[in-house]
Amino acid sequence: MSERLASRTLRNSVLVVGARALAKLAVFVVVVLLLRSLGADRYGRFAAMVVYVTLLGVVADLGLQTVFIRDVSRDRRLFGRYLSSLLSTRLALGVLALLVLALVLRLLSPTLFPYTFAGFALLLTTSYSSLLRAVFYIRGRLGYEAIAIVIEALLLLGLTSLAVTRHATWDVFLWVYAASYLFTCLFAFSVIRWRWHEPIRAGLEPMFVRRLLLAGLPLAIGFTITTIYAQLDVILLQLFKGFQMVGWYSAANRFVDAVAWIPQTAMGAIFPALSMLAVGERRQLTFAYEKSYKMLAVLALPLAVGIGITADSLVHLAAPRGFEQSIPALRILAPSIALLFVNNAFIYTLTAMNRQLDFTRLSLATLAVNIALNLVLIPPYGYLGAAAASTLTEVALFAGGWWLLRRQSMPLALLRSVARVLASALVMGIAVYLVRSWPLAVVVLVGAAVYGAALVGLRALDAEEWSIVRAGLTARG
Repeated sequence: MSERLASRTLRNSVLVVGARALAKLAVFVVVVLLLRSLGADRYGRFAAMVVYVTLLGVVADLGLQTVFIRDVSRDRRLFGRYLSSLLSTRLALGVLALLVLALVLRLLSPTLFPYTFAGFALLLTTSYSSLLRAVFYIRGRLGYEAIAIVIEALLLLGLTSLAVTRHATWDVFLWVYAASYLFTCLFAFSVIRWRWHEPIRAGLEPMFVRRLLLAGLPLAIGFTITTIYAQLDVILLQLFKGFQMVGWYSAANRFVDAVAWIPQTAMGAIFPALSMLAVGERRQLTFAYEKSYKMLAVLALPLAVGIGITADSLVHLAAPRGFEQSIPALRILAPSIALLFVNNAFIYTLTAMNRQLDFTRLSLATLAVNIALNLVLIPPYGYLGAAAASTLTEVALFAGGWWLLRRQSMPLALLRSVARVLASALVMGIAVYLVRSWPLAVVVLVGAAVYGAALVGLRALDAEEWSIVRAGLTARG
């Protein structure tokens, strides 16, 4: 049973990951256009505003979306009531987020305050698009999600290109991003209403929403804390060092972001299955958790090694001038990629088990670590200190997530389970280092070929794992 479920969820993951891979190519071009068009200082302003919007986006959700996916995945009869209530609640929370955003910008970044409504447009469209597309995950119809992802990215690329050719100011790109998310809202609404004939009504049941908020509050606190420590470095850089350093650091972080969607997307597709397994036998949940950890490691390790070795080529490809300072920051950030991937296995498994309080405690601990590291490292070392703090925070989250699941009688052999994957990544790293001066596209192909051969030669995956991969890639329906 668990192998069939793993195959189906892997197939869904592959579908969405493939779509996001295509979309990320378009988004990478968008980032390149922004870096070359805006320069470090103006790109730093854009990046700082996006961070403020991301932080305040938690206010517009309060953990409700995760509760929506978890509960409706278990009982589809709840769909209409949940969606109706969340559509209304999200609007009210969005207005609250606008007021908080305006206050925060006024106090911490007066330079960005005049662009509050552009930031709010991005916040609101992001919020509703994520809520509506969550339905695709609940119903397991991720083909629609794949369509939305690709068209959204192409629309973003087209609008960005138009804005660049017209020499638009940096704030225009906030509206460009908002427009791409608005498309996704309309697409998801159309599929739900006219393809699946599901009624979509905005209704509000105060007592029901109160119960959902109580269920989602621990998650909201956890995700708020996680979001803060993921973005706090940018805010502190802006306050201590200015927008130019924000630009250099954010440019390096864009390469981490370029792959960070992979574990989030994969685990987002697996999460409904984890939620169902969590109410059954612990053995099946443990199986899914262990395999998720290993498969994420298989993806993460070559990316971390490859990005670290080719950091100079990657930065020069994106921005030939003005961002050389981003290269050492990217090398410091590279190890965090591997940790970021596998940490998702811990976080999603805890959430599926209703261990929200454990997740909240873990988030509080890592936030404390992150704040301390940033306050110690940013003043003397600037953006390089922020990069080091980011990587060390992922180490703390990794240790805490593993320990919490171990306490739930779900021990995991952290190194032994992925020892041959680590060895394969090491072999790949040696090959990439030897050919690092070659054209980047050739280096990537060489690295991928060597890593694939090493996985097979070192037998990094056992027969059961290859069976899951094959079934996930070839099964239908």
